[in-house]
Amino acid sequence: METLKFTLRIMKKRPLRSLLTILQMGLGVWIVAIILSLNFQASGSLDSINQVLGDSLAKISVSKEEQFEGGVGISTTSNLRLSDLERLLESEYIDAAFIYQEQWQLNIMVDGVAYSVSQSAETTSDYAQGMNLELVEGQFFTATDQRQENRVVLISEVIASQLFPNQSPVGRMIELGDYTGGKTEFEIIGVYKPQSPLLEFFMSPAHLIFPLGITQPSWFFEGDYEPTYMSIVIRAKPGQVYEAVADAQVLLADRSLDEMTIRGEYFQDSNRFFSDQICTITLFLGAFAFIAILISAIGILSIMLVSVVERTREVGLRQALGASKGIIIRQVLNESFVFSAFGAVLGLVVAYFTTERLMNLLLLEMTYPRLSNIGGLHPHAAWMSLVLALMMGLIFGFYPALQAAKMPPVEALKDS
Repeated sequence: METLKFTLRIMKKRPLRSLLTILQMGLGVWIVAIILSLNFQASGSLDSINQVLGDSLAKISVSKEEQFEGGVGISTTSNLRLSDLERLLESEYIDAAFIYQEQWQLNIMVDGVAYSVSQSAETTSDYAQGMNLELVEGQFFTATDQRQENRVVLISEVIASQLFPNQSPVGRMIELGDYTGGKTEFEIIGVYKPQSPLLEFFMSPAHLIFPLGITQPSWFFEGDYEPTYMSIVIRAKPGQVYEAVADAQVLLADRSLDEMTIRGEYFQDSNRFFSDQICTITLFLGAFAFIAILISAIGILSIMLVSVVERTREVGLRQALGASKGIIIRQVLNESFVFSAFGAVLGLVVAYFTTERLMNLLLLEMTYPRLSNIGGLHPHAAWMSLVLALMMGLIFGFYPALQAAKMPPVEALKDS
């Protein structure tokens, strides 16, 4: 407490210099807190998805590797059927199988007002189980709804809040336009929490989910024609996704065409790609954070050196009155610690209010929109930034403290 009071008195004597020192340390802590929060929040988002889907999700397709101008790629054909879902469920390793058809731009009408929805999808009844879909209200459609072609739809929580603020959308109707200019009504039967945007490389999230085929014109399915699909997503038992894909390759072997065979694409591989992206971002921005905290620490070093020189007489008097070198060193280190603490607190307060917005701007600017909206200041980042600032303050305050302790009392009094 005495050290704090003493340091505050020094700050009052030299307010501008003290303020600049605190601001310098605060700036470094602010930058470090943002970078660490980005790493912790992004890693946490990936971990939360991995815990639910990481080792159990795969996509089955009829495809082959081909050499393209830009390198090796996958060429896929549409040769999977709706009936293949039942065949896949014969495997002891597969818990759920569903088809997921993405639809990008969809025009709907609610209460006479037209809206455009950027992402929607058609799927089968196992989607909710396969993706651990979290329902906020209502229910997911059933296999019966799909067979009977019931005109039902689920909407995301985002769409619900925009179209039906402060009211339940379940039971309400939306109109969907078709290619002839007519409109078809669909009943909203449920509201769900949107899937993480980190799924996008594996499966694009949707804000409207329809039963498979319900938005297609009726003539599309007339006669003996059975629609074909590009892929089927399977949810394996935990830790058995490779066995599940191997079974799928056997069960659907008759769907192979020419050189194209049944292949599996694993969700954990796309997640690994995002992990690499996070590491790249963190390393790139971490260099700036290191420079920022280093400059802040040098600021502490310079201010304490100047302070020691200006207080030569005081140091000499203390030594003449019996103060040991340890006491002198401890006093200077305590002052350095207080400056660092004030700067760290200031930096963390600013980081608390700005981290989320700045992280989103950084990620969008660096073309990583899927990682945006991942949260604000992370508690671990705050603690690590605080500890780092205090350690840097003590380390870079040690040299001025040592210089003060080495000063001979007689020389100090004579110089002053």
